[in-house]
Amino acid sequence: MGPAGEAVVKERLVDGPFLVLNAAAFFSALGFASVIPLVAQYVTKELEGGPLEVGLAVGIFSFSAVLARPYIGRLGDRKGRRLLVAGGTFLTALVLAGHVLADTYQLLLIARLLTGAFQGAFFVGTVTLVNDMAPEDRRGEAASYFSVSIYLGMAMGPAMGEWARRAYGFDKAFLIAAASMMLAALIGVFLPDYIPEQAPRSETRMARRKLLHSAAIWPGAILALGLMIFPAMQGFLPALMEDRDLGGFGAVFAVYGILVLVFRLAGRKLPDTLGTQRTVTISLVGTVAGAGLIGAATSRPMLLAGAAVLALGGSMLYPALMVAAVDGVPAQERAQSMSTFTMFFELSGGIGGPILGVLVWVAGSNAAALYGAAGFAAIGIPLLALWQHGLRGPARRSDPAVFWVTPMVEAPAVAR
Repeated sequence: MGPAGEAVVKERLVDGPFLVLNAAAFFSALGFASVIPLVAQYVTKELEGGPLEVGLAVGIFSFSAVLARPYIGRLGDRKGRRLLVAGGTFLTALVLAGHVLADTYQLLLIARLLTGAFQGAFFVGTVTLVNDMAPEDRRGEAASYFSVSIYLGMAMGPAMGEWARRAYGFDKAFLIAAASMMLAALIGVFLPDYIPEQAPRSETRMARRKLLHSAAIWPGAILALGLMIFPAMQGFLPALMEDRDLGGFGAVFAVYGILVLVFRLAGRKLPDTLGTQRTVTISLVGTVAGAGLIGAATSRPMLLAGAAVLALGGSMLYPALMVAAVDGVPAQERAQSMSTFTMFFELSGGIGGPILGVLVWVAGSNAAALYGAAGFAAIGIPLLALWQHGLRGPARRSDPAVFWVTPMVEAPAVAR
């Protein structure tokens, strides 16, 4: 849609603006991910912090990202998506460069909080643009392509950060990350400025009272349950493999990452052809099976098989649920819906680690984290069925789909 808010009807998906969006996404994710291992090492090597300080510094950005989400979504619906993408990325670049001035732990925490808030603007702007720019019947395919760009940047970022630290030290490594982010901001300037036509003033005031958008509550909650596998893999799998003498964990993560990309590209049309319930059910079943295999693995082949099953299951979860979160949502509320949806992505990482850590402590085994992640994904299957069943009829205030968010948000007006 252009400045007047009219939708652009197009059949072609991969065009110039779509490639610009994916290029901006790649360089932003690259810069952002390169800082994650740098922060952990900076706390221990330069600020003499321990594990608690490391965990807080690495994860604190998710709290500011969650708190800023509702306001970011409203800004994107009123002022356009390009402002979120280019402006949010530019401010994030400045904050990443400012990491070189964080010579105390308190200053570093402030920098991390600002990073979460500003990077959240970029994330909301880009995922909203994906849905704005794609033909309606190809949004799942567009989300799959876009997620590959993000995934590649996130996968390559830590290696870039570690290389820069070893070659040039922490300060220049932070500046290289900022340069990648600044490049993403410059690319974002060339995006079309999608500013949706505004709703009547009375409806706009009502929308501003909502902290969360109702259309994204269920997709976001199910996404968070399915993504609990990430803190399980990142936080507890290396220790589990060491306990069982299963070798290095690098190859397992590499197999998982490569297969996610392959399956996501090969199955890019599945969310559009199979629909939400079938695609997400397959994804959750694959996540449960893969996490269970990894948790029970007593040999390296069994471990790699579990990673392959997990990749097959998880590859379609995010694209399918992202499309569902904007299905039937008016253009002037789309950024708010995406801000709510992506908030759950942050929540899964911010609270997943502590929850799984408690399970490991109670069970006395690192495998409990994998089994716990499988259990959370399994909970998502009946919730998915309940949500989809509620969409087949008119939404009522007493419906399961809305009772737990009333009166903060209104029930969805459009059934999928």
